[in-house]
Amino acid sequence: MSAIQDCRAERISRITSAFRLLMWINMRRFWRLLQSFNLTHPQFITLEALVMHGCPCNMTDLTNITMHDPPTMTGIVDRLVKMGLVERTRCDTDRRVVLAQATPRGVELFRQVDRRFVDDDFFGYASLSDTELDELEKLLGYVLRMHVRRYTSIENVDADTKLGQLETLLLDPIAYAK
Repeated sequence: MSAIQDCRAERISRITSAFRLLMWINMRRFWRLLQSFNLTHPQFITLEALVMHGCPCNMTDLTNITMHDPPTMTGIVDRLVKMGLVERTRCDTDRRVVLAQATPRGVELFRQVDRRFVDDDFFGYASLSDTELDELEKLLGYVLRMHVRRYTSIENVDADTKLGQLETLLLDPIAYAK
């Protein structure tokens, strides 16, 4: 490698390290926030999926979106039921199928956690000017599209189409996984 390539490689390595640190810091911050609501990360992800889906969901769909195995998902839902955040029912057409749905209390708790996290972010970015926020948004959008392009090249799918699909993940993770 030439000196220029070595310098570029070092810069890219620093950028990659910065993203890894940001992810680590953000996850730690999020886990602490969840602890203040007496929730674990798997419990919150499950509750979020159910709230965003808005209707009863079978356990298979929950295990697919949360990437937990069925026994672990059963334990997570058991604890959420005991907390009054989720309720279980049986499918009308197939009594073997167990459905889970967020209760009104679960929906409200999800909204409280989400609001607190967004408020904390708003406070964290308060020192940035509108111009800096615009630049940051553009750069992050570019990085996101760059990674989506790399990811979709493996699947031979249009990157913009995949990015649009991925954005629906935030709106309804269970529908996205289907």
